[in-house]
Amino acid sequence: MNNLLSNIDTPTFTLSAIAIGYLLTNDLSPSEQNSIGNWFMLIGQVLCTNAAQQQVLNNNTNNNSSPHIVNDINMNILKKTVNQMNNELNKF
Repeated sequence: MNNLLSNIDTPTFTLSAIAIGYLLTNDLSPSEQNSIGNWFMLIGQVLCTNAAQQQVLNNNTNNNSSPHIVNDINMNILKKTVNQMNNELNKF
């Protein structure tokens, strides 16, 4: 599904939703349109809610791990610098 969605440009994607919605209005009564429309909206809400919560979890994971990663990187830089300084001092 991911490959399919990533290959459709934005206008075509939007136009396809308009076309499908319009085509469904011809064969459905107003109450059937209302029912199926609410069903599609519920699907959309479930997808939005799931995606929003996943973003929150990803942000929390990234925010919690970032200081450790930065500290590890800084520590490695400091160790390399100290080693280089020791090497230079040992030359004397």
